Amino acid sequence: MFTYASKTRAAFALAGAVALIGSATAAQATTTTYDVTQVYNQVVYNSSHPDWDTWFVGSFTYDSLTQTVSNLSGKINQAMDGGPGVSAWINLDNQLSSIAVDTNGDSINDGLVVTVFKNSDTNVFNPNHPSYSLGSFFGGTFGTNGKMGAVYTAGTENAFASIFVNLADPTAALSQSQLNYIAYGDCTPAALMPRNGSGTKCMAGWNGFDASGNLVPGGTMQGTLTNTQTITAAVPEPENYAMFLAGLGLMGFIARRRRTV
Repeated sequence: MFTYASKTRAAFALAGAVALIGSATAAQATTTTYDVTQVYNQVVYNSSHPDWDTWFVGSFTYDSLTQTVSNLSGKINQAMDGGPGVSAWINLDNQLSSIAVDTNGDSINDGLVVTVFKNSDTNVFNPNHPSYSLGSFFGGTFGTNGKMGAVYTAGTENAFASIFVNLADPTAALSQSQLNYIAYGDCTPAALMPRNGSGTKCMAGWNGFDASGNLVPGGTMQGTLTNTQTITAAVPEPENYAMFLAGLGLMGFIARRRRTV
């Protein structure tokens, strides 16, 4: 038989378990972790090495209640080293920018352009280089399509990737106007040429436009086109399932003990 003290402990344990599961359920109702993959087709390799594209793979957390993105991180490959299975990768772990945008002209923001960087600053392109003319990532002009900075210039050993998150449904397929916001820039050593680790030029890509407003490859060398992005809900890790099942088992145990009183 339970003593008064044991009954009290059991009651508090059950209340704590219920509160924990309740809070976890509430969090899951608004916060979801997603995986994101971007592929930038490097036009210069279309004939010689069709699989030598630039990839960004990462993950982020989206809160549908506050419509905010956090913890965006991932890695970007250096396409000149080969395809994503063999090329070198650069880690991007610093989410430093999240900008709400209206892509359909109704004056209502429908997405977030979220950018993650290698370094803990947003200075990617070097404004002191003679070839620098289109402005930095945050300042001046943003390039021919208004999305990012200089095409081919000395870098600061930084790199970035910008993703587009649909506020209504992050997993929804992007329209062309939304895809026009994704971009990458790799200004780390050996990103472009020379390939001996002392490179000072940037590998970069985005959707560009010609003088008539037609979609054209944008970025370094022959640019990138087509560019794609896919976002999917992340699969929970096995340990998360184990913790959930353990919690259910604990609640069942406490309930059985209470019935013996």
